[in-house]
Amino acid sequence: MNRSLPFDSAFQRKIIKLALLDDAFCTMAARHISPEMIESDSLRWCWKVILSEREAKRTPTLAVVGDHIRKVEVVLQSRYGAMVEALEAEPMREEQYLRHAMSEFVRRNLFVQAYEDSAKMYNMGRVDQAIELMQNQSEKIRQVSFERKSRHWFYEDFDDRKRVLSERAKHDWEHTFPTGIVGVDEVLDGGLSRGEIGAWLADSKGGKSLFLIHLAGYAARALQRNVLLILFEGSYYQTSARLDAWHANVAYRETKRGHFEFETFRRLQHEYRLLRSKLVIREMTENWGYSAADIRIELDDLRAESGWVPDMIVADYGDLMRSQTKAFSEEEHQRNAFADLKTMTAQDRGYAIWTASQARRPGEKLKFKKGKSDDSEGGTMKFGKSVLGPKDIADSYNKVRRLDFLGSINQDAEDKAKGQARLYAAIYRDNAADRVVTIKQDLDRMRFVDVMDPLNRPDNPHAVLEELERKKAKAAKKDEDARQTEMAK
Repeated sequence: MNRSLPFDSAFQRKIIKLALLDDAFCTMAARHISPEMIESDSLRWCWKVILSEREAKRTPTLAVVGDHIRKVEVVLQSRYGAMVEALEAEPMREEQYLRHAMSEFVRRNLFVQAYEDSAKMYNMGRVDQAIELMQNQSEKIRQVSFERKSRHWFYEDFDDRKRVLSERAKHDWEHTFPTGIVGVDEVLDGGLSRGEIGAWLADSKGGKSLFLIHLAGYAARALQRNVLLILFEGSYYQTSARLDAWHANVAYRETKRGHFEFETFRRLQHEYRLLRSKLVIREMTENWGYSAADIRIELDDLRAESGWVPDMIVADYGDLMRSQTKAFSEEEHQRNAFADLKTMTAQDRGYAIWTASQARRPGEKLKFKKGKSDDSEGGTMKFGKSVLGPKDIADSYNKVRRLDFLGSINQDAEDKAKGQARLYAAIYRDNAADRVVTIKQDLDRMRFVDVMDPLNRPDNPHAVLEELERKKAKAAKKDEDARQTEMAK
């Protein structure tokens, strides 16, 4: 392990401050940070106090550390007292970065130690033991996390829980992301929420990527939320031309060549200025080995370089992702990749994540966890027509188990002739699903239009911003009314 922390004294002071504020962080840090790693004498003494309190099964706090100053030599009391005062005044604006930096520090040190130990075993001829040690340590490294634990004393936090739920209800639009399809949003109880992952199932060339583009554009344009669109296939210019067609309600064959009528061009210029910084498109197409870890790196880079954090992530699409850990089959890769995406929904302050999956080919058997296969032909009959359901997902049914929502995009020859598609909301954990929603579909203009939703009308783009302003004004009025009521009390 490193003999000292690779952070300056100001950063070390923030780490100790966070340890005194968050008992779970303190527990994790105490396992990996020894006093010798801390350069400052006063901070080293403080860390020793924290460790001694932990060993005595007590919770260290600033007040406890301050009380320990009485027990040191008089000549040191003023210096240690100044250190405690600095800790009390230390602002905590970088908490998330502190947690991430500590995780990276511990992971790197564990890896170096495991590498050195396994190399010694290997050189001694103990090859099997060396491999086993590295595998075991790799699992420990993967589990290292300084994130705040979601642990709650249920019967004790009733008042706080009621307050949080009430506040969320006032600002429902901030953590719920409608799709623009009324029937689907009714199943989702308003839309996909932070902490949830949803996926759309479709046949090859059945509109998966185009519908994900709709979801990304709708969240950025209609909801004014920050969206990160990850591309695992295709290119930025292809996707941007599709988004231009979606925004402008013109043919993709025109936008991909950069052809716009003058009025359309000016309107898009104006609208894009209003939407600046709302949508980031990140290509991950250089190889076929990208995983949720690469998305995590992108999130950290965006925060560090631009101070930008997405509300929603769209991954196009999940089947192309790999497992963060070693996998021995395609089924295992996809199962783990979807599990990794689900884990990501709870990171930071929570993300809503949309992705997609391929439907299995006719006659293809679906593998279940214990190796059994589904021999059914697939498809579910709804209103006299077949729709894709959970058992039609390709390669691994266990992907379904990781999802909060699964829907499918369905279109037969009759639907194509009518310019429509049938969206099947198959499952949702928090509400009744099993619903078919018929929509207008125009793939040439990238449109999935439910005319029941005024925000999803390509012929009335100004209604989007007007509706958003109405929602913001309504939320602001609720906050002001609540503040006035509290002052009156």
